[in-house]
This record gives sequence, structure tokens and C-alpha cells, in this order.
Amino acid sequence: MTHKNKLHPFLLFILSFGILDCSSNLEAEKEAVICEDFLVCGVSCPLEELPWLKTQYLAIKEMPQSGIILYQYDSKEVVEVQSSLMSSTNRSQYLCDGTRLVFDTFDTADLYKDFLNKRAKVKILYGIDLWKL
Repeated sequence: MTHKNKLHPFLLFILSFGILDCSSNLEAEKEAVICEDFLVCGVSCPLEELPWLKTQYLAIKEMPQSGIILYQYDSKEVVEVQSSLMSSTNRSQYLCDGTRLVFDTFDTADLYKDFLNKRAKVKILYGIDLWKL
């Protein structure tokens, strides 16, 4: 066996180890929940500390196009959960206690328009602002 042939399997071994190591780091980063340097709904780690939001987060975290956005609206913090699999954008706004804001009825359509016009984005808590409405 020539020197070149001996080196080839060794390089493959080293490269595969490096790739596996990188993928485990990526998985660890994906699993990491970021805590905030300010309080969100009264807690510093809302994706872990608010049970209802943790459930929402776990449901969308594996989806490539998803996000959790914090807004200020009508003097309240409103959390919006976004996913590319959701069929509408007016059914995923929640108050800090997990109460869903009802914007998806004929009678509340104007309230949803008001929300869109008057809300202020505070921070993306997870993922991306998918809807950008």
C-alpha cells in the first residue's frame, strides 16, 4: 500500500468525526432555549417557564419556517405563534396567561385589523417573523 492509500482512510475517519461532532453541536444549539435579559410575561425564560408557551414551542420547533413573536398591544404583551403549517394568521395570538385572543370570527375581524395596525413588535423569541404582517 502506498503512502497515499494509507492516508486516505485516515482522512475519511478524521473528516467523519469532525462532521459528526459539528452535527451534535448543531443539535445542541437547536435544543437551547434562550432566556431574555428582560422579563417576558413576568419571566426571563418564557419558552421554558410558561407551560402553555412551552407546549406551543415544542409543537413548532422542528418546523423550518416558524417563530414566536412578542408584541405590545393595548398595553398588554401579546405572544404570536407562527408556523408555515397554520391555515390562518388570526388564530395564534395569546395573552401571557395563555388565553387566545379571538380574532377569527365575523364579529372580531375589525379587532384583528386593529391589532395589526396598533401592535408594536418587541422581540422575536424564537425562529423567524414568518408572516411579516
